Amino acid sequence: MLIVLKGMTLIDGTGQVIENAVLVFDGEKIIEAGHADEVHVPTESIFYNLTDKFVIPGLIDTHIHLDMHGMADTYHESLVEDKLRTIRAALEMGNTIRAGVTTVRNAGSANYIDIAVKRAVDEELVVGPRILSSGKIICMHSAGSGYFPGLYYEADGVDENRKAAREQLKQGADLLKVMATGAIMNPGGVPGASQLDVDEIHAVVKEGRKAGKHTAAHAHGAQGIKNAIEAGVRSIEHGTLADDEALSMMVDNDIFLTSTLSSNFWMLNARGKIDIPQFMSEKAKEVSKIRQENLHRAISRGVNVMMGTDAGTPYNFHGKNAMEIIQYVKLGLMDEMDAIRAATATAARGIGLGDRIGTLEKGKLADCVVLRQNPLEDIEFLASLGNIYLVFKGGALISGEVDTAQWSPVSPLGPE
Repeated sequence: MLIVLKGMTLIDGTGQVIENAVLVFDGEKIIEAGHADEVHVPTESIFYNLTDKFVIPGLIDTHIHLDMHGMADTYHESLVEDKLRTIRAALEMGNTIRAGVTTVRNAGSANYIDIAVKRAVDEELVVGPRILSSGKIICMHSAGSGYFPGLYYEADGVDENRKAAREQLKQGADLLKVMATGAIMNPGGVPGASQLDVDEIHAVVKEGRKAGKHTAAHAHGAQGIKNAIEAGVRSIEHGTLADDEALSMMVDNDIFLTSTLSSNFWMLNARGKIDIPQFMSEKAKEVSKIRQENLHRAISRGVNVMMGTDAGTPYNFHGKNAMEIIQYVKLGLMDEMDAIRAATATAARGIGLGDRIGTLEKGKLADCVVLRQNPLEDIEFLASLGNIYLVFKGGALISGEVDTAQWSPVSPLGPE
């Protein structure tokens, strides 16, 4: 049976706003989209009258850690046994999709939990967004990686990095993730310091390309960003200290920048942040303003900026992903339409799914969110759970509500 959404204002992800619009789904795909006067509406259909509602494409978060719960001290994440972490992650992916995020790209999980949860979603054992999984993060031997047992695959030299890439692909990864620089949340790590060399990263990129899969690079420092781009990665995660040359390289090579403002936002603004380890809090304060300023420079230079939240980091709970979009507008980085596009059309292109999702057009998958109020008038409507009327993923209506009880740094499965 065909599904017809009618009477709403359609914000289709291409930049168009269509009043009195109609969307027609046949199974998982859109077969008609446009103004009511231009769309043939089959009589044998299931109709949703959405007069006074607003429809946007399903949101896409290109950088999450689905097995992390938002605990104040990320070390405590690893004290939860893997099987229980997997169950918790599956539940929190339910929160994510019910909050309007229909696709996520996971940027590293311990012991392949993301691949297990992805399979459970794909086989409809649990409700969740479309998941692109990366498996373990490929990194060199470095200080702090032991803070996250099972998250990293340590590799030195070209041969070890090639093997590391092949191991992630063998496990079922949809993309590969490398550490081009140090990290903020690793004790002893220096965020701006380069780590894997160009030839090491290129070995990973090459293996991914053989399988038709892209590589994302965690990179804060300018030289690490340049190394990653030279090696052929598709996206730079964070990009905190990018200089003019690095930004130019992003533009020239059509590289996507994943913003991740939310990781700093929640560490600095959440209630109870006193529980965050001092080394994390100090690094977050140091990089927050720099990241905002450099993101503004990147946008002004024409870099493709896409939504990524780092969800799962301290107080950065799954289901609160829309805060990233709100910050784009509130910080004066984008207007409302561009902010929505960063989380839809641009994000879809950045993760290699631009031909399938990100806009509400004929032939695309029917991922959409129905809102009670217009996010182009006030972007904060995207973060209001009461404003979400319906969510569809691949033409299927998602039932249930976000369990806000999970929005606590204290995991019911965590340490006593």
